Amino acid sequence: MSFRKPITTAGGLAFWNNIRQNSYFIMQEHKIGFPVWLYKYRILMRENRMEIANSNDISEIEHDWDYLKTHAVPRLDESIDIHKEISKVNFISIVTNVITKYII
Repeated sequence: MSFRKPITTAGGLAFWNNIRQNSYFIMQEHKIGFPVWLYKYRILMRENRMEIANSNDISEIEHDWDYLKTHAVPRLDESIDIHKEISKVNFISIVTNVITKYII
């Protein structure tokens, strides 16, 4: 299986067609595929549009889809984006601490 740590999507959504979706995931097909893009199919998490699987083989991505549909438990309460993990107050306190440490 081609699962991996979720990453932000690249390549622009204008080049992708949604071919299947449910409450948690979206399967997309690249309009052109190779050689313009490295792979033809991908699966995204609907919550944050992060890519978790990709393949050039439709049967492999269908297998991944079936696995995700029955076994994956989305952890929507856990954030993987840095801007969501650090609040503005925490960010300001971190920056203030670093500045005061090196100035004083």
